[in-house]
Amino acid sequence: MDHSSDTTLTDLPDEELVALCQAQGSYDDRPIQELLRRYQNIVWRVCYSYMRNPQDAEDLTQEVFLRVYRSLPQFEGRSSLKTWIYRIALNTCKNEIRHRSRRPQTAESDVQTLADVLPSTSTTESEWQKINTRRQLAVAFSRLRPEEYDILTLRDVEERPYTEIAELLSINLSAAKMRAKRARESLKLNLYQVAGSEFAV
Repeated sequence: MDHSSDTTLTDLPDEELVALCQAQGSYDDRPIQELLRRYQNIVWRVCYSYMRNPQDAEDLTQEVFLRVYRSLPQFEGRSSLKTWIYRIALNTCKNEIRHRSRRPQTAESDVQTLADVLPSTSTTESEWQKINTRRQLAVAFSRLRPEEYDILTLRDVEERPYTEIAELLSINLSAAKMRAKRARESLKLNLYQVAGSEFAV
């Protein structure tokens, strides 16, 4: 009986699933569990794009869904459930970064990650060049303003369409495209400055 009931839940649209969550509260946790199942991978990818560490992303995903659970009674459906959860994920990531007082993509962590992957016995010149380029990009990315960081994460890291980005960030389509263009220009300038400062040392 429970199995057939669970199967029915998987077939429900988000709107009906939310209504069940709001109506049943803590008496039946199956609707909220189904909701978490649907969006767990999406939220994890958002968290990982900010934290660049699987364990940190996992921990932050749990924090996001705790906030979703607590806020679900106030969800009014003015945006899609996906957009609403995505915004909670973005805000949670930003708060975590502010709490740590640093950007998630530090040069040291990226270098260490690449060093772990590369063969320890034969590090060729091209491999070292890849490490250096990745490290410079990480530093340049870390110097972006929050709104630049957000738009490039959504567009260039997660490859989301501009229409979805505009909805997620509550801006119009042309503003989303312009913000992405300016963010890429800032990233190029940061990368140029990072490379130039290293050559000057």
